[in-house]
Amino acid sequence: MFKRPVFYHFGVALFIAAITFAAPSMSKTLSNQMDIRVLIDVSGSMKKTDPNSLRIPALQVLTQLLPAGSKAGVWQFANSPSVIVPHGTVNAQWQKAATMAAQNISSIGQFTDIGAALKAASFSAQDQAEGHQLHLILLTDGMVDVSKDAAENQRARRALLEPILQQYIDVGARVHTIGLSHKADKSTLSAMAQRTDGLFEVAVHADQLLEIFLRALDNTVITQQVPIKLPEQSFVVQQGIESMTVVVEKNGDNQVELRDGNQRTFGRQQTLPNQQWQSSLTHDVIRVQNPIPGTWALISPTATLKRVNVVGKLQILLQQSHQNIKLGQRSYIDVQLANERGVLLSADQLQDFKLEVDMRLNNKVMFQQHQSFVADQKTRMHLPVLNEVGMYSLNISVTNGQFTRTISRSLRVHPLIAVSQNATSMPAVSEVVVTEIEKNTQSHVTLVSKETASPALQTLMEVPEGIEPEVVSVIQAKQQTSPVSDNLRWVIVGAAGFVLLLLLVLGRRSSKTT
Repeated sequence: MFKRPVFYHFGVALFIAAITFAAPSMSKTLSNQMDIRVLIDVSGSMKKTDPNSLRIPALQVLTQLLPAGSKAGVWQFANSPSVIVPHGTVNAQWQKAATMAAQNISSIGQFTDIGAALKAASFSAQDQAEGHQLHLILLTDGMVDVSKDAAENQRARRALLEPILQQYIDVGARVHTIGLSHKADKSTLSAMAQRTDGLFEVAVHADQLLEIFLRALDNTVITQQVPIKLPEQSFVVQQGIESMTVVVEKNGDNQVELRDGNQRTFGRQQTLPNQQWQSSLTHDVIRVQNPIPGTWALISPTATLKRVNVVGKLQILLQQSHQNIKLGQRSYIDVQLANERGVLLSADQLQDFKLEVDMRLNNKVMFQQHQSFVADQKTRMHLPVLNEVGMYSLNISVTNGQFTRTISRSLRVHPLIAVSQNATSMPAVSEVVVTEIEKNTQSHVTLVSKETASPALQTLMEVPEGIEPEVVSVIQAKQQTSPVSDNLRWVIVGAAGFVLLLLLVLGRRSSKTT
């Protein structure tokens, strides 16, 4: 036996280190754990923009739909912020407390200190280290207003858009902003959402709040839904569903009933031990544990079945690369499937599953595509380059025969506007994409070109109206590891392996000469 020289052991250590460096790209799975914080404006102006306090039922429904086991908290703010529902783990007790606490919301404040509210609900490095996806949902009808002094308000606005918001960017948190009425400071709210890659929408009337809350929630929580059959307002519950949550818009009907899989009818007064029925001014939320398989239906002359969320043995892990893009930029969706223990499905288990994406703008189908799942890695669906500005709705479906689960998402496409010389430019577009629309179909075939985008396109970005150039910063897009960085990992592994082999040969020659 020859004695291995020291550089042999160094080579082995180098190769092991390289393998360790590459390991994350082989084994990393998507996170499905959420930490959601909600901020509600209670300034005095809300008496006019929300005279019927529709924030209350909207917030009640929102908190009822948060997934069990996630983390959440609710704050209200005006002159200063205060806790409505303490931040903690979402369970039946937390949701009950949230429903009760929402009833105490009132509009008594004089100012609207959005910056102080974001500070109160801010995430820490520890929150980031826990691996949760971090989200904040902000509702306000005004602008940054901390004093009767306009200069002080301007300083507070700058602080909000720079150091305060930067804390959210640093920990990778998305801020979703909702402006109630057109009097809200849309430029500031839009900038907050874009820089953190969050959702921004304006509710012209308070009765639109819940729909926008739900869209913000859909862009936050990975919620599986089952299809609703119209006009029957029915849905199918299959074997293996552990729990479901039904949302009903009452439209004045306070005697809403459901018919279960055994064709038995029940309402709020006839619920069984495995059922919970929460009723607000505008909506009913019914949660059922181990629902009876079969066809369920809503029984009401006026009410509308809005959605049916389900939890079963299949976990859908999803990552949306962007929630905001510019014309000419590309986005994608990564999806993985796992069992109830979080173990990724094998190639055999994935064999009959399909990933389908339907994208619409103003209810017009803009893109439809399906593909098979890939084992042992994320299944990536590339979305096409879109040539129209607006808010696109995405229905992401996982199907297997009669089995269908749908996840809803939104994607906002922003216009390209030449940037001021003092402003920060967008990151360069890495791919130029050519989209061909098949004749007589609504399916798109997407071809990817690796050509570099033109300098003119690379230097374009939107400067939100009213934002000073020196305040503008780069939108922080949360992207998964790119294919380029994955390839780099394996180049390093290959190089380390070659060095190890060379050292082995040199070591053997050295041992023979001695």
